Amino acid sequence: MSKTSRTLVTMPATAKKNEIIDIRIIVQHDMETGFRHSEQGVRIARDIIREFVCAYNGVEIFRADLYPAIAANPMVTFSTVAVESGVLEFSWKGDNDYASSTTSKITVT
Repeated sequence: MSKTSRTLVTMPATAKKNEIIDIRIIVQHDMETGFRHSEQGVRIARDIIREFVCAYNGVEIFRADLYPAIAANPMVTFSTVAVESGVLEFSWKGDNDYASSTTSKITVT
């Protein structure tokens, strides 16, 4: 169903070395559970994001498995330690070959 992939990442652009930073990310996706039926009584196929991964300079720092009970346009919030300047990559995988990713840079002083 949903193949749109608008994302919103909220995190600091700069941080001090070893500072704890909060990251909040929202991805646009309809998240159809597979339990609903259309007006004609036909079951609507499941279409959810199943996996979210965040990598910091290529090293996985956070992973979440998502299930049909998750809301549409899911928001994930987590913290990490700013150890070095670089790139955080956020990736999602889901049903029907859904895949999306985005990146954000951070400068650590």
